Amino acid sequence: MKTVLIVEDNEKIREGLAILIDGSAGFQCTETFETAEEALRRLPAYKPDVVLMDIQLPRMSGIECVEILKQEHPNIQFMMLTVVEDHELLFRSLEAGATGYLLKMTAPEKLLESIRELYAGGAPMSGQIARKLVA
Repeated sequence: MKTVLIVEDNEKIREGLAILIDGSAGFQCTETFETAEEALRRLPAYKPDVVLMDIQLPRMSGIECVEILKQEHPNIQFMMLTVVEDHELLFRSLEAGATGYLLKMTAPEKLLESIRELYAGGAPMSGQIARKLVA
């Protein structure tokens, strides 16, 4: 069972992701947080395998949050979820310790496949993002 934790400030997206993950065989959404600050305080107690992290959070960004958490919990895999196709944010996310980067418009099955890939040691990225990285 792959445990997934979600950090997302948009309530509808957060709840939708939790329902998708909990309703999929082999996955469990252990908790959801609205802010990076809440994640910093509470995430370690859940010991998730994978964290889906929004980049654009209020106050502290998801990138800053990943940078802190990855140093303290190197075994957790972080996948950035964003609406922004920005190579600078991509590079900053990877430098912070994220190993996946998907657009929020990613199809549900592709998202689940990407979580599996991340858990197995891969580095999933949306096609548009990978193309920007190559360019």
